[in-house]
Amino acid sequence: MSGPKAFRIVTRAEIIAICHRNLARLDAAIESWTSAGKRNGTIEQKDIDKVIVRRDELRRLLEADRFIELQKQVAAEIAFLQADTERRVERAAEMAARSNREFRRSKAAAEALLQRLQALKVEIPADIRSELSGSTGSTERLEPAMAKALLLLPFRAQDSATDRQRELATRLGAGERRDTLRDWIAGQAQEMEDPALGRVDALLGELRGLGIDPSTFSDRVAQLEAEPAARRSLIADSLLLDLAAAVKDGRANGRLADELRARRAELSVMKSAEATSLLTEIEEALASPLPSNGQDLVKRADLLIEEEFKAMAAEERRRAVLEGLAGLGYEVSEGMATAWVQNGRIVLRKAANPGYGVELLGGSRFDLLQVRAVGIGSPAEARDSNRDRDMETIWCGEFDRLRALVAKAGGHFAMEFARPAGQFPLKIVSAPDVSHGAEVVESSYRALSINPLN
Repeated sequence: MSGPKAFRIVTRAEIIAICHRNLARLDAAIESWTSAGKRNGTIEQKDIDKVIVRRDELRRLLEADRFIELQKQVAAEIAFLQADTERRVERAAEMAARSNREFRRSKAAAEALLQRLQALKVEIPADIRSELSGSTGSTERLEPAMAKALLLLPFRAQDSATDRQRELATRLGAGERRDTLRDWIAGQAQEMEDPALGRVDALLGELRGLGIDPSTFSDRVAQLEAEPAARRSLIADSLLLDLAAAVKDGRANGRLADELRARRAELSVMKSAEATSLLTEIEEALASPLPSNGQDLVKRADLLIEEEFKAMAAEERRRAVLEGLAGLGYEVSEGMATAWVQNGRIVLRKAANPGYGVELLGGSRFDLLQVRAVGIGSPAEARDSNRDRDMETIWCGEFDRLRALVAKAGGHFAMEFARPAGQFPLKIVSAPDVSHGAEVVESSYRALSINPLN
């Protein structure tokens, strides 16, 4: 098959660029994972160190030219980090919800204890009264106040007991587990569990896990807590709907921030002015809590990254082909790559056979390249058809050598099709520097029955 051929090349430089893009996205995933873990207090430095070690191992795969293995493992590592981030956020949400429940129980127990002391007409120190009746605070502050308040309760049965009775009680109770203050609070608060408040706690916890301050709902939650238990489920729907909407928005904003970090990582290795400008916009958006143009930035970044990557890949394909043909004895001069881009085609003369050469098409708009042997001279001159056919056959062997050179340089070569020698008349060009517009590319593709857009 020594006639016109269409083929695709993936160069070593293109493969390495793909790996660098994957590693950049991994760095962004690590940044998101670390940020979420530190925000929620669910990771330790040893966890971060393990992830960094793993990232460095993957980078060494690039140095060892284990490109396919690297791409597979990077994708798996990113998926793991994303899933692990979700697990840690869920854990943080559960911890926050549990903290809410414990504080609510502590408040209810403190109120019950305060009412008991007041009913017994016990004098309560001002600081203890303030802590027990306060609507704000924490479980850690309430528990010491309740411990002090419990000591104020009169234990008349104990006061009237004889020494013998106290000794006997001590001996009978030896080895028994004594309830802690938290056990007592939990026991006092069993009847205070409320399904509506439980759902509210879960959503508030998820907001905290997503890094969203839930204080905007504090007044409404307090109002709900103040309602009689029988009415809570009836009036909780509005609050639950708003909390669920806030959680949904928080998740969406989190995903958007992750996407922006990934694009920032890829753009950071690009040197064009457009990439630098867009990188600055993304940095500003990430510094904003709710970037309104986030999705637009993601789309613009995707277009620019793809455009620059394709331009780089096309340049490397042209370079690989021209270097290979130069090694096979074709005349390659400075500026040919530029002329190839500008005209959509280029003709290279065979130094050992000046009357013959090869024509290259494509390589700029399309990743599909076309090559064919051509005769160099005047179309009006008589041609030796046998000689032309022999040169096409010789070119077939040279083409196989070109494939081997690309493979030796670390690239991949895929043949789309090859036509038999003589199926098409040998194309005659007047000189190797002949210039035609890019429309020649598409007309040539049509002549060979292929679609240049595929």
